[in-house]
Amino acid sequence: MEMKKVLIIGGGGGGLILANHLDTNEYDVTVVDKSDLHFYQPWFLYIAFKGSKRKISRPIGELLKPGANFVKDEISTINLNERKAYGSRKGIYNYDYLAIATGTVPDPDQIPGLRQVYDEYGDYHTSVWNSEKLWSHISKFKGGTIAIGQSSPTCKCPPSLLEGAFLLEEHLRKVGLRDKTRIVFFTPFPRAYPAEPMNKIVEPMVHERGIEVMPFFDVDTIDDQKKTITSLEGESLKYDLPIVVPPCRGTKMKIIPETVQDEDRFIKADKKLMKIEGFDDAFAIGDCNTLPTSKTGVTAHLEAMAVSEIIQGRYSEFNGRINCPFDTAYGKATFVIADYNNPVAPYPPTKVKHMMKMTMARIYWMTLMGTADPIFEQFFKFTTPEKLNKKYASAE
Repeated sequence: MEMKKVLIIGGGGGGLILANHLDTNEYDVTVVDKSDLHFYQPWFLYIAFKGSKRKISRPIGELLKPGANFVKDEISTINLNERKAYGSRKGIYNYDYLAIATGTVPDPDQIPGLRQVYDEYGDYHTSVWNSEKLWSHISKFKGGTIAIGQSSPTCKCPPSLLEGAFLLEEHLRKVGLRDKTRIVFFTPFPRAYPAEPMNKIVEPMVHERGIEVMPFFDVDTIDDQKKTITSLEGESLKYDLPIVVPPCRGTKMKIIPETVQDEDRFIKADKKLMKIEGFDDAFAIGDCNTLPTSKTGVTAHLEAMAVSEIIQGRYSEFNGRINCPFDTAYGKATFVIADYNNPVAPYPPTKVKHMMKMTMARIYWMTLMGTADPIFEQFFKFTTPEKLNKKYASAE
C-alpha cells in the first residue's frame, strides 16, 4: 500500500516535533523550510542582555529521525482545495496531510518610524543577529533613559517582554549603571503582566527594582530624530536607548482559499484539533495559528504532539496548555502555566525553577527528537494549572 504523504511547512519546534513523532514506516514525511538551520529562539534573550556566545543553531536535516526528509525551499502558495504547495525552487509538492508551522513574521513597517529603530538597534525576539545588534548597544550604554516594551498586543512568548526588562536591570546593576539609568517598560496592557494572577507575583518585583511601567501605551509612531515614542493615547516617551519588540504577523505565503486567514495573516484553526477551518487534512500549529492561547514554544510542542496522533488515526486534542519559562533575573525563574479551562497559576519564582529553565536549554535538541518526552510528561502531570491554582489559592 502506498504511504500517505505528510507535508510539513516550517522547520521550527512545532514542525520538527510533528515530523519526529510520525511513523516513517507508515507515512512519507517531508519538512520544507527556506532555511536549513533551526535556532533555539528562547536563547535570543541571553544574547541580547548577557552577550552569550552559545551556539544555538543546528542543521534541520540532522534533527529529523531516519526516514523523514528535509527540503530547503520557500513555499510561495498553498492550494488547500487541490492539496498542492508551490515551492520557489523545487516545484510542486502534493500531500495527503498538510501541517503549516511557519511561526510569525516581524513587521516593523506597521508602525511609522519603527523600521529605522529596528534596523539600528535590533531587538531580542526575532533573530540571533538582531539580538547581537542589541547587545552591542547595551554593552556600550553609559546612562540615560531606556524605553523597553512591546509595540503590539500580539507577540511571541508574553513573559519574554518582562524577562528583557528584568535582565536589563540586572545587567545595569552589575556594571554600576543602575543609578544612572531610568528604565521605562511600556505595554498596551493595563498592567506590567497581562494575566492578573502572574502580575501579582511580578509587579512587586518591578517596583522593587525601580522599573517604571507605562500601561495602556499603544505605540503609534516613533521619531528616531527626536528620540521619542508616541502612543495612540497621546503620551510621549523620550529615550536614549529604544528596545522595541515589533508587531508580528502570520505567514507571508498565499493560501487558497484566502478566507482561512485573518487580517494579520494568522491561520484560522480549531482550538483543540488545530485543523484549518473547513479542512480535515490540513493543520496549523504553533505561532502561525489563531488559537486563543499564548504563542510559545511549549504550546507549539503540545499542539504538534496532538496533531501527530490525529494524523495517525488516534484520538487526541490540545487542551490549551501553556508552560512558559519566565526568567525573573538574579538566578530565579518561574513558569506561566494555564490551559483553556484554568487561569494562569500564581506560581512564585525560585532558584530551582531557574535551574529547570537552564536545563531546558541543554536538553532542547532532545525534545525535538522526542527522546525527552518522558521528562515532559511527568512535569506536565505534576504541574497542571488546576493543581497549582488550588495549591496557591489555599496558600493565600
